[in-house]
Amino acid sequence: MPDLDQILSRLGATAVPLELAAIDDAVFAGLARSRREAMAASRMTGIAASLALVAGVAGGGISAIAQAAARPLSPFAADTALAPSSLLAVHP
Repeated sequence: MPDLDQILSRLGATAVPLELAAIDDAVFAGLARSRREAMAASRMTGIAASLALVAGVAGGGISAIAQAAARPLSPFAADTALAPSSLLAVHP
């Protein structure tokens, strides 16, 4: 097995590939692209949150129109809908 110092000295003596000269441009272009994608993602998140808020307000407004008449619940009433006697009663 060759000595590590010999391997590193041979590697240092070799010429640098020409492709490495243009690597900076590719890296910076990739960084710019990822920044643009991050900005677009944050805009889309804002748009989605706004749309969800509008849908929630609209849904709440629609459900407020059709309100059901609620009977007051009392634990001491004889005809309470949630009483065990009414839940266990079998009505054919």
